[in-house]
Amino acid sequence: MRDDVHSKEFWAGVQKKTTFQKKFEKPDCIVLDSEYCSMGRMIAVKACERGGYTYYDAEKLTSLLKPDERELVERYDKALENMELTAEDLKKDPEFVRVSGLYQQAVRMAIKEGPCLIHECGIKEQIQLEGYQCVSVLFYAMNQQEKRERAKTTAIYKELETAEELDRAIEKEDHRRRIYHNALSEKPWGMKEAYDLCLNTDILGRKKSAELLEMLMTDEEQQEM
Repeated sequence: MRDDVHSKEFWAGVQKKTTFQKKFEKPDCIVLDSEYCSMGRMIAVKACERGGYTYYDAEKLTSLLKPDERELVERYDKALENMELTAEDLKKDPEFVRVSGLYQQAVRMAIKEGPCLIHECGIKEQIQLEGYQCVSVLFYAMNQQEKRERAKTTAIYKELETAEELDRAIEKEDHRRRIYHNALSEKPWGMKEAYDLCLNTDILGRKKSAELLEMLMTDEEQQEM
C-alpha cells in the first residue's frame, strides 16, 4: 500500500524523520558551465547582482593575477583559439598545466574575497579540496536557430552568414570550454549527470533562470521568510 502523500499525517511524519531532511546552506562558490549562446553570462551576472555574489569569468579572474602571469594566460588563451587539441593533449602540455594552475590560483583568491560565481574556469573538485562548499550548475539550450541568432549579435561572429558557419563557430566555442574542463576534471563537461543543477534556458528564459540561480545564493532560512 502506498503512502498517502496528500495527507497531513504523512507530512507531519516526514518532518520528524531525518531521512527526508536536508538543510540547504548557500555555497561559498557556484561553478557555472554553459553552452555557448545559452545566455549563461547575462543570466549569471543578473543573478549575482541580486544574490550578493561576485561574478567572475576568465577576464575578471586574470585581473587578479600579477601582470606577467596575466600576460602569459592571455597569450596562451589566444593561441588556444586556433589549436585543434583534445583534453588529453592539454593534460600533456606543460604550458597548459602552468596556465590552468594560474586560473585555479585566481579562483582561490576570488573565493577568499567572499561568495562568488565562477563562469567556465572553475573545477568543483578542486574547490572542494580547498575546503569550500561548492555547487555546480550547467546552462544549456536546445534551439539551434536561436543560438545562431545570438552568435550573430557578438562582435567576433557578426560577419558570419550561413547556418553552417554559425554552427561551426558555436561548436568551436563549446569545444574550447569542453577540453579545458575535461583536462582538469573527471566529470565530463556538459554531461548533465555531472552537475548539481541543470537548466534549459530555452524553456525557462533569462528571468526565470536568473531567479533559480539566485536561489542558490540564499540560505534556506532566508528563502522561507
